[in-house]
Amino acid sequence: MSSIATNVSARWKDATNLSGVTTASLLVVLLVATGIGAVTGLVLDSAVTPVVVALSAGFLGTVVAGMVRNTLLVRAWGVAGIEDTGTPLVVIVYAAVASLAGSLAAYHVADIAAMTTPVLIGNLAGVLSAVLLGLLMVTYRMKPDPDTQW
Repeated sequence: MSSIATNVSARWKDATNLSGVTTASLLVVLLVATGIGAVTGLVLDSAVTPVVVALSAGFLGTVVAGMVRNTLLVRAWGVAGIEDTGTPLVVIVYAAVASLAGSLAAYHVADIAAMTTPVLIGNLAGVLSAVLLGLLMVTYRMKPDPDTQW
């Protein structure tokens, strides 16, 4: 099993030719969505129910992280001489829809853990929604190997 993983990893690195771009993109998306989720929880504090805080934080975190990734990071890579076209808008839309699942999961985890602070609920919603956005970004960037038969 490990030899298959090693071969796939080697082909992935050769096929994409973007060694650190994906990792940096995922880190930026995770940090931005987490921060926006926490700020959203702070702003909405006790004005709305915790479910609305989680949904708003996850959605806003995902959309803002996608915009930051497509504007700031693509420009930074361009300055560094690395060609990156960004993440297509359709992937960000899919991630925004997936953020609903991440946000509701964050709400339930916070409820089980007895975290009632809206900042923590928003923070967790941002993290889980960013993970789903990251999974969609990595899945979009993967190039299937036509020689591999599963």
